[in-house]
Amino acid sequence: MYTYTMTFVSCDNIGLPADDDVFSGNIISGIVTEKLNKHELELADFNWSGAYSFDNSLSYLMSPYKFNFVVEVRVKLDVTTIQNRQAIYDRCLEALKKDEVLLKRVECLRDDDSHKEQCVLCFDIKSAA
Repeated sequence: MYTYTMTFVSCDNIGLPADDDVFSGNIISGIVTEKLNKHELELADFNWSGAYSFDNSLSYLMSPYKFNFVVEVRVKLDVTTIQNRQAIYDRCLEALKKDEVLLKRVECLRDDDSHKEQCVLCFDIKSAA
């Protein structure tokens, strides 16, 4: 098994509460889990973590993409799982549901053109975070 970073995107607003306590991780994890469970996030990319850069996720907030939020989930995947997009999606959902990952980073930017807040949320394996 190798560690991979999956990148999920959405044009919808994530719906983070304005309260600063949201960054405790539990609320964000619940929101992301619910969105994954309802298939409201699109699996845009997955990379072997050794060759991954956070700039990959930031690029989804800019032209030509302009997504409103991006979610990174870093987990271990076996060879069978990486051959099927739905299996990758399901594995990330399982990792969030079972608290195998925790929120490591929240990066929010304000788009000056649309006045929308765009966020990148990064979840990492508990043992590595």
